[in-house]
Amino acid sequence: MKKKITKCFAVLLGLGLLAGILPQGIMAAAAPSVSYRTHVQNDGWQEFVADGTMSGTSGRSLRLEGIEVKLEAPDYDLGITYQTHIQNIGWEAETDRGWQSNGAMSGTEGLSYRLEAIQINLTGADAPGFDVYYQVHAQNMGWLGWAKNGESSGTAGYSYRLEGIHIVIVPQGGTPPAGTVDQQAPFVERKAVPGNLMIQTTTSDFNDHAVGLDRVEIAANSGDGEIRLQSGQQSGVYTSNIFNASPFTKTVLSWDTDTPAGTLVQVEARVCENAVDGNGQSTENWSDWLSFGQWGTSIKRSSGIGTMDSPLAKIEVDTLVVKNGKTANKIQYRVILHSGTPGVTPTVRLIAMALRNANPGQGITKVFTDHPDLANLPVLNVPQFSQMVREPSIADSICSPTSVAMMLNYYGTAVQPETAAWGAYDYGADEFGNWPFNTAYAASFGYLTYVDYSTIEGLKREIAGGYPVAVAVAYKNSAGVSANLPVIDGAPIRLTYGHLIVVCGFTNENGTEYIIINDPAATSNAGVRVRYRLDQFAAAWAESGNLAYIIH
Repeated sequence: MKKKITKCFAVLLGLGLLAGILPQGIMAAAAPSVSYRTHVQNDGWQEFVADGTMSGTSGRSLRLEGIEVKLEAPDYDLGITYQTHIQNIGWEAETDRGWQSNGAMSGTEGLSYRLEAIQINLTGADAPGFDVYYQVHAQNMGWLGWAKNGESSGTAGYSYRLEGIHIVIVPQGGTPPAGTVDQQAPFVERKAVPGNLMIQTTTSDFNDHAVGLDRVEIAANSGDGEIRLQSGQQSGVYTSNIFNASPFTKTVLSWDTDTPAGTLVQVEARVCENAVDGNGQSTENWSDWLSFGQWGTSIKRSSGIGTMDSPLAKIEVDTLVVKNGKTANKIQYRVILHSGTPGVTPTVRLIAMALRNANPGQGITKVFTDHPDLANLPVLNVPQFSQMVREPSIADSICSPTSVAMMLNYYGTAVQPETAAWGAYDYGADEFGNWPFNTAYAASFGYLTYVDYSTIEGLKREIAGGYPVAVAVAYKNSAGVSANLPVIDGAPIRLTYGHLIVVCGFTNENGTEYIIINDPAATSNAGVRVRYRLDQFAAAWAESGNLAYIIH
C-alpha cells in the first residue's frame, strides 16, 4: 500500500534534510525518478533513460517523432502528464488527442512528423512539492534553457525539429543540473493567425507575443491591456513576435489608441514568404518594415510616413500588398510611440491584422468559435445621415466618416459627419477614406474597433449582437450603366468604384433575402434607409474583398 506522506514532510525527505535524524522505524522515502524514451527518425524507439540523461540525438540532424515518459514515485501521490507540438497537427491538447500521461506515447509513429515543442506537468497531491524540468535540443538553436512545470520548451510555430531531450525532477524550489545551454533566452512561441483575423487587446496578448519592449511597458486597462511608454520616456517601440498565417496577398492593420495632445503612434508591419535558395533549401524572405503612417487625434495624421515599399511588398495608403501575385505566410508588427511632453504617453489598446488572399480560389476561410442563433435577425434603428446634404466642399468624399458617424450616433456618441471626416482625414493621401484611420477615430471615443475582411455570416453575427457594420462596396445601379461593376438595383448613385455603407439588418420577403442598408449617398436623410437584394449586395461587397469596419 502506498505510504501517505504530508506534502511538507515529502519535500523535506526529497531534499534529504532529514537524513540521519528520522525517528526510529520511519524509512526514508525514495526520490521520484523519471524515465523516458524517444522515437527518432531512422532509428526508431530508443531504450528508456532516466533522470537527466539525454534521449534522442545531438549533431545528427534527426527529428524526434514521439516520446514516452514514465514516473517512478511509489512513496508519493505523484503522476506526470505531457503533450507535444507536432508538425501539421499542433499542440495535442488542442486536438482530440489531449494530454498524455504515465508512459503513453505523445507524438506520432510512421507519419514522419517532427516534434517541435513539449510541455510537461506533474499531477497528484504531492505535485506541489516538486518541479519537473526539461531541456530540448532544437534544430538551428542547439540546447535551449531549462523549462519547467508546463512551460513550452522548443520552437512551436517555427517549424524546427526537436532532436534531443533531458528531463529531471527536483524538490520544489531546487535547480536542474548544470549543462550545456546554447540558447538561454526563452523562446516566445509563434502562434498562428486563426483564419484571416488576429486581434491583440489583452495584457496577456501583448505580453505573451512580445519579442521587444524598448522603453515601453504593458499595463492593465480596465481588464484589457495597453502598450504605453515607460515613465520618463518620450519614445519607445513595441515589437510583436512573428505570427504564422494562411497564405495572403493583402493585409490591413488597425489600432485602438488614446493619443493625448502632442502624442502619436506609428504602426508598422513586415511580411515573409517562404522561398527556396540556390541550394534548393527553404528560406525566409522578409519585406522591410512598412509603415501605415502616423496617427494621433491632435496631429496632422498621415499615411506615407516611413518606409512604404520593398522588393516583396508595399503599402498602398491603408493596405499592405504583396507584390507580383506572390503570397506571404508570416507577419510581424511593431508600434512606435512618441510624446512631445515628458510624463504624457499615448496608449495602444488594440492591434488587429486582417488578412486576405485575392488569388482566385485561394481565399482564407473565416474562423468563428461559437454558434449564435442567426434566425429572426433584427433591423437596427441606426440614425440616417446623407453625406450629400453636408458641407458641399467635401460632401461627395465623406461616405466613410459619414458611415462611422451613423454608427457612433447609434451608440449614443453625438458626432456630425463633418466632424468625423476631419477627425479621420489622412493629410498624406489627402482623403477621408483611410480605413484604419476611420476605425481609429471611432476608437478615440473609447469603442473597440478594427478593420476586418468578413463574410455574410459575419455580418449576421454582428447584427444579432446589436452592432451595425460599415462595409466597402462598388456597384452600378443599372445593367445599362457602362461600367464593369456589379449591379445593385435601386442604389442612389449611378456608379461607384469605392463606397462605404452601413449594414443595419436582414429581412426575407416572398422567398427573397434582402439586406437593410443605410446608404449615405442618398440625396436626403430620409432616403438613406434602403434595402438591397442580398445576392446583389454580396457581389458589390466582394469588390473590396469584403472589407468591414467593426465598432463595438
